[in-house]
Amino acid sequence: MKTLTLLLLFTCLAGAPLAFAQTVAYKPPSGYTLQSPDDYDEYKADIIKTVNWLEVTPINQQIEKRREATRFLFQWISGAPDVSVQMQKYVADLTAQEPELLLLFMGGWARYQLQHTEVKDPVVLNTEALKTVLKGYQAGGIKRNKQLDMLAGLNAKGTLTDWVRKQLAS
Repeated sequence: MKTLTLLLLFTCLAGAPLAFAQTVAYKPPSGYTLQSPDDYDEYKADIIKTVNWLEVTPINQQIEKRREATRFLFQWISGAPDVSVQMQKYVADLTAQEPELLLLFMGGWARYQLQHTEVKDPVVLNTEALKTVLKGYQAGGIKRNKQLDMLAGLNAKGTLTDWVRKQLAS
């Protein structure tokens, strides 16, 4: 009986982070002004929260909130003086079928740059951005995609960075 109780408790706790991630309280900023560098600094924490929310919320849920969040994210990234997202052809190819994934890539890159200001290596930045895309893809609401499934497998094996390095070299 004790073993059964512990197993049940473990099972409930193991699912708790996923359940929490999907119910994270998030409200996109509104009434923001993005004109001076100080304006962008003011919203750095909101960018991180926005990306965190976008990557765990299925693309086909909370559509209006998602639209507001992606609008804020795109506007912030477009003018942020401390973040510079570099787009590669492989990213355009990966996200062509689902443009929401492009914003996840940009958001993942921006979040990582904000959290690791010392990192300038494009391989690391691309890899971290792709990991955000994969989390968003795995959250659901997107048609199955063979290439993203393959990348998810590489990520699980720890070889996603090698794949990114090859993409950037070509």
